[in-house]
Amino acid sequence: YLLKLMHLSRELLATDLYDHPWWKNTAAYALYLSLPRQVWTRRNCIVDIADCPRGNWYGPDYILRALAREYRDGHAQWLAAEVDAANIDSPGARWLNLIWLDPEVPARPPTPLPTLRHFEDMGIVSARTDWSGNESLLVFKCGPFIGHHAVEAFDYDPGGGHVHPDANHFVLFGAGEWLIRDDGYLPKATEHHNTLLVDGKGQLGEGKMWLAGSEALAVKSRPRILQARSTATLDHLVGDATEAYPEESGLRRYVRHLFFLKPDVLIVADEIVTDQPRALELRFHPERPAARGEEGAFLARGEKSALRIEVLTPEGAEVTAEELPARSQGHRQGGLLPTIRVRAERQEWRNAVALSWSDAGSTPARVTMKAEGDRWTFAAKGQTITLDWREGRGDIAR
Repeated sequence: YLLKLMHLSRELLATDLYDHPWWKNTAAYALYLSLPRQVWTRRNCIVDIADCPRGNWYGPDYILRALAREYRDGHAQWLAAEVDAANIDSPGARWLNLIWLDPEVPARPPTPLPTLRHFEDMGIVSARTDWSGNESLLVFKCGPFIGHHAVEAFDYDPGGGHVHPDANHFVLFGAGEWLIRDDGYLPKATEHHNTLLVDGKGQLGEGKMWLAGSEALAVKSRPRILQARSTATLDHLVGDATEAYPEESGLRRYVRHLFFLKPDVLIVADEIVTDQPRALELRFHPERPAARGEEGAFLARGEKSALRIEVLTPEGAEVTAEELPARSQGHRQGGLLPTIRVRAERQEWRNAVALSWSDAGSTPARVTMKAEGDRWTFAAKGQTITLDWREGRGDIAR
């Protein structure tokens, strides 16, 4: 709708609304939040954070072509062609392709682009192994519900009801399938997400069908990405979600480290501090139910994939695999969410969970850990990763 307005404003009113960095980044968002191309179907082709479905609602072929035309963006032109070739577009306004296609813009595949992209204002990071079409994909979210700029600019909620209370939440795709999931288009509840509950409660704005964004705006809540660093073998993402929780939660610190050891290992390390001992719970939602297997790990099997989840710091924690009812309202029925629950009564808690995945016929790698004070060492597949909690640094050991 905005692109139609902008097109007509330029032609009929001589008013140019295109010159804004938000629009210049829009096609990149579509590219980096796309699933690996070899698995695309109409109902499964994009990352579904917030109230987004896993398939397209509008276009996006004609939208991408409008952006390609305006900004001479060959990557947008390429993605539009790929969407059409896979027949995964939403056909509501295909006629706009005739207006917005500029054949003078050459299609450019994303092969030379970085595999990690940090959308800084929204606090969203997309990290993938490559652009082959069969890659693994990690998406991490830790930002203000309507972005850093808007939280500072607005004293009222301009329309963030579809956003989820999900700071420090992540989703994971690998071996051709969803591995760790989002909850979908449901009432807004932190418990549905892969993040922290304090005394059974979640983040600001949760509890109803639409996010109560005014709660976050009242205190200018700004959870944030602290780091998004990529190398050929390891991506290290860090989020601070402390400000996403109400003051009465007593939460003083919630920093999450994600170590993506490419292509098929993810280590989640959390540091949590509260004002007094509280009931803390970390949740992880696999796409399919998980059962306890060897060495205390949980295994979730799909048609194509096998996912291994192991809590590396189980001392004093209760770890269970359950299927919990999601909140529902009206026709938005949540059903059961597969859930790994890690619970502990603590004031200070450092916890690590290892996820690894493989094709269904193979065995996912095992991750081991050694803790020496503030220095934790993780080992998997012949690689060693170190985390210095005090400095907040992590890297592959040389």
